[in-house]
Amino acid sequence: MKGNTAVQSVTRRSALGTSGLLLAGATFAKPALALGAKSWIPTAQKEALIKDAMKEFAVPGVGIAIIEDGEVAWEGSYGVSNIETGAPINDSTLFQAASLTKPLFAYAVFKMIEYGHLGLDDRLADYFRPHDYVSTNWNAQITVRHVLSHKTGLPNWRRSDDPSASLETRFEPGTRYTYSGEAMHWLQQVCEAITGRGLHDLMHRFVFAPAGLSDMAMTWLPGRDAREVYGHDVNDNGEPQLADLQYAREQGWRLQEVAERWGRPLTSWRSIDLDAAHAVMHPHTHPRLADRPLWRLNRPGAALIDSASSLRCTPRDYARFVALLLPQSQTSSIQLSREARGKMLTVATSPGPDGPNRPASYGWSLEPRPSGVAYDHWGFNEGKYISMALGDTSNQKGIVIMTNGAKGNRLMDKVGPVLTGFDYRTFF
Repeated sequence: MKGNTAVQSVTRRSALGTSGLLLAGATFAKPALALGAKSWIPTAQKEALIKDAMKEFAVPGVGIAIIEDGEVAWEGSYGVSNIETGAPINDSTLFQAASLTKPLFAYAVFKMIEYGHLGLDDRLADYFRPHDYVSTNWNAQITVRHVLSHKTGLPNWRRSDDPSASLETRFEPGTRYTYSGEAMHWLQQVCEAITGRGLHDLMHRFVFAPAGLSDMAMTWLPGRDAREVYGHDVNDNGEPQLADLQYAREQGWRLQEVAERWGRPLTSWRSIDLDAAHAVMHPHTHPRLADRPLWRLNRPGAALIDSASSLRCTPRDYARFVALLLPQSQTSSIQLSREARGKMLTVATSPGPDGPNRPASYGWSLEPRPSGVAYDHWGFNEGKYISMALGDTSNQKGIVIMTNGAKGNRLMDKVGPVLTGFDYRTFF
């Protein structure tokens, strides 16, 4: 069942929780609203709310996918990909998933663990040490488990104005929580070193191909550019406007020129290939990039091939991934083992002064439910591409919302509780 509407403005974020059965001593989430047990597929009235929220928050385009009974049951497309051209969003439109990349990568890592390629308590430095790695006892202690539970002590991203900033943990790994894209990127380099494959290829090997997620890519690609949304800001009049800098396209075409010279597609590139390409690509001419030094392009936070943020996909494909963690999913033959899925839905980091504001697992934020667990994540790229995903094992439902506007999170917080019929803590 599908919905497809063209209007202007909208975005969203990411969400979900965890299982009361898995959270010792945790309080249950708020009671479900009156519509909680009903279908999440929006009625005409709820679709009108989505369109109104798009206008209210100046979000040009949004894509939504709904999971019912463990399977994707509906997808809706609203608004435009580019407000200047008026190109409509449709069910094949690609969005930047941003940090929704992280749970997907964590799933691939657990697959690699099942195949015996590495272990959850293996130390990253034993496999690969980045060129800016600092040889300290704490850095040497960082394990796969620390990365996936965000307990490495590494920052999210290093300061963009400090060329000397090195890869060094701030405290003893495992003792505190720090959300870190840097750590995910280092684990990416480890996985590339182990398999000899680039990030996209190894994700294809361990997740995309087995799960039939054929429309996912771990980087910007020229053949998919026409289907990918443009990022939008909000002007002084509260209206959406095309962002002056479309970084992925500016950078992507330069990398593609190198790929053609090398005779190696971007999908095969490892992190070390990306670094080498930066040194030989044509210089930027955009006023905001022309003077950007090479070391800034080499930082993981600017990478177009990155396990923390570079996934491009449709809401439907991401929802199919979310469904892989639901017990009633009909794709058990390609799922993780029951034990591994349990780890991804069990608290690894508790909230508190040195922890996250909600319980977290290996890849997701969690929320206890009376008969299960809700799991969620949000994604923000450049403040213009905002996404959210949520699944709930207690009712076999889920939702994915992807947007191309700077206030997509505001839209998601408004329409999320109405679409799901439940005031999940991820919506605030």
